[in-house]
Amino acid sequence: MWNKIKLFIYIIIGVGFPFLIRTTLFSYTIRNINLPYTTIYLHSLDLVLFLIFAHLFWQTKRFPLSSQKIVDKLWITLLLWIFFQLIWAKYPLISWFWGLRVYLLVGITWYIRSFKPFQKEISYIAKGFIIGMLGQALIVITQVWFQSNTGLPVVVEPTLSPEIAGVAKVSILDNVIIRGYGTFPHPNILAFAGVLALILLYAKEFKKKLAIWVYIVSLVFLGFVDHYILTSIQALVLSLFTGLQLISSKNIEFSQILRQIFIFILHIIIILSFSKIALALLLFLDFIYLTIVYKKSMFHVEQFQNKLKSLPRLIINSIAIAGILFLWILPYKQILETIVKRGVYIQDAANMIYANLWLGVGLGQYVGNLSDNREIWQYEPVHNIFLLLLSEIGAIGVFILVVIFSIECYTKRYGYKK
Repeated sequence: MWNKIKLFIYIIIGVGFPFLIRTTLFSYTIRNINLPYTTIYLHSLDLVLFLIFAHLFWQTKRFPLSSQKIVDKLWITLLLWIFFQLIWAKYPLISWFWGLRVYLLVGITWYIRSFKPFQKEISYIAKGFIIGMLGQALIVITQVWFQSNTGLPVVVEPTLSPEIAGVAKVSILDNVIIRGYGTFPHPNILAFAGVLALILLYAKEFKKKLAIWVYIVSLVFLGFVDHYILTSIQALVLSLFTGLQLISSKNIEFSQILRQIFIFILHIIIILSFSKIALALLLFLDFIYLTIVYKKSMFHVEQFQNKLKSLPRLIINSIAIAGILFLWILPYKQILETIVKRGVYIQDAANMIYANLWLGVGLGQYVGNLSDNREIWQYEPVHNIFLLLLSEIGAIGVFILVVIFSIECYTKRYGYKK
C-alpha cells in the first residue's frame, strides 16, 4: 500500500513540473526596469528538488559527491569555483541562488547514479510529466484562441495580450498573434518541454541507444541557438530528468491509443508555441520516428496489420510536418529579424568573454554585466549555451566541466579502473 502511495506521489510530482508556481524573492533593476534575468524567483520546483534531495540523503545516509572518484572531486572543485566567483560577482545573491540549484541537481544525479534507489520512481515522474503536458495543451489552445491568458493566478500563468510589450508574438499574413505560453515564462520553454516529452514517448520505438543520441543531438542543437537550458529552472530540471529516464532503460508504458493521443497533443503544443527551434527539432524527430515505423518488419498478416496500425501515426505526423513547413515559410520576415538580433547577442558575448576570459563574470551575471548603451530588449542572455557558460564561469570553469564530461564518457565506455 505504501509503495503505491509513493508511486502516486511521484506521478503527481511529474504532473506538477509543467505547472510551475513562482514568487519573486528579490529583483535588481536595470534602467529602472525589473528584468526576469536579474530577478530571483522561488519556484515550487525548487521546493520539490529540495524534498527529493532530502529523501535521497535520508535513504543513503551519505552526502553527495562523497566517493573518492576523480569525477566527484572535480564536481566539488567546479562547485567551489562557482561559489568562489561570489567575490567579484556584480549580483552575488543571484550567483549564490543558481549555485545552490546546481548543487541540488548535481547531488540528485549523483544519488541516482551511485545507488540506483530512484530509477523506478524516475519513470513515474516522467510519466506524470507527459500527463501534465495534456493540461498544458488545454491552456495553450485557450490562450491562442482568445489571445489572452486564461485567468489562472499570476504566480502560475503570465499575463498575455497582443497589446502588451514584451509578450512573445508572431506575425502571420500581417496578423500579429500571441504565441502559446501555457504556464511557462516563455513559449520557447513550453516548446522545449514538448520536445523532451516527445523524445520520451518516441524512445520506445527508437530503442535506448538511438533515443540517447537523439536526446544529446537535440540538447546540443538547442544549446547553439537558445539559452533556456541554463537560464530556466524548468528547462534545466526537465532535461536532466529526461536524460536519467532514457539512461535507466525503462520505457514509459502507455496503451497504444493513449500514446498516439499524447503524441498528437505534443505536436499541437509545439506548433502553437511558434518556436522555430522546436519546429526544426520536431521535423528531425518525426523523420526518424516515421522511418522506423515504416521499416518495422513483421510477417504475413501481422505485417499488414502493423501497417494499418501505423497508418494513423503516419497521417498525423505527415500533417504535422506540413503544418510545420507552413509555419516556417509564413513569418519569414520575423526569422530574418531574429537572425539579426542573435548577431547582436553574439557580439555582446564575445566582448564579455574577451574582458573576463579566465574568471568569468559569475553564474547568472551575464545580463547584469551588459553595457548600458542598448535598447531594453537587448538585456537578455546570448542565445548560445556554450558562449553563455564561457562568459559566466570562465575558461577555468568550462575546462573543469569538459574534463568531467570527458571522464564520464570514457568510463561509461571502458570502465572506471582503466
